[in-house]
Amino acid sequence: MGALHLDTAVRRDGERLVAELSRDWEIWGPNGGYVSAVALRAAGAVVPDGHRPATLSVQYVGVGGFGETECRVSPVKQGRSAWLVNVELVQAGKVFLQAQVWTTSRTDGPVTAEAAMPDAPGHETLLTYEEHARRHYGDQAPPPHVFWSNFDGKPLRWQPFDGPRQPGPAQLSEWFRFRGFEPGADPFLDFGRAVILLDTLIWPTHHRGLPEAPDYIAPSLDLTVWFHDPPGAAEWLLVDGVADTARAGLIHGHSRLWAEDGRLVATGGSNLLHTPRR
Repeated sequence: MGALHLDTAVRRDGERLVAELSRDWEIWGPNGGYVSAVALRAAGAVVPDGHRPATLSVQYVGVGGFGETECRVSPVKQGRSAWLVNVELVQAGKVFLQAQVWTTSRTDGPVTAEAAMPDAPGHETLLTYEEHARRHYGDQAPPPHVFWSNFDGKPLRWQPFDGPRQPGPAQLSEWFRFRGFEPGADPFLDFGRAVILLDTLIWPTHHRGLPEAPDYIAPSLDLTVWFHDPPGAAEWLLVDGVADTARAGLIHGHSRLWAEDGRLVATGGSNLLHTPRR
């Protein structure tokens, strides 16, 4: 199990910013949402104190490896209350992720809260994936992939891994909690939770809408996240998403992320590239 605050940490090494990518966040290499969260924290290490993330736009231009990663952050606009920075994650001289991050220190302005949290059962009434598996399989329950060991997930609808598929709409509403996460004062770390969930869950959302298990994979090309309200002390987060558009080699999904107290935390979307299995 990883520790988000440690595994996304960025440190100074002379003139460089450096992160250590952890194998605890492995899916097809370092998970895209995880490395995007590292890029977000790298931006936070450069912008002025008192800033928070406003928008993150990521392009996945390669697959990184585990271990030391250089984070190159270049300010593009340095306004009085808003900054734009470019971020590149680099290994062995090659960029595998590039991103643009808007940040702001602005706190005034209009307040509108018309978005309503979905009418979903509370997390306290639901079982986790592991509890479902133990009830169904007993001692033969398959262990989760290492990446999913970082979370407690509570689905609104669960089905056995080896049972007949029950395809439904390409929609997903599930509660998630990062194991061992302790909220602090850093909004770039706090919003990292949103980045990981909004990136990772597009593929499972698409997957559940299919009548048969797919014979292809779909790596993410990009990710855009708009940040609204830091989760803060909220431990459980509700992902409400769809992946209802796929054509001409592209699969698109988008989601909203809600805190357990009803606040809208972030909105995000991604395009995935249809890739036949080799």
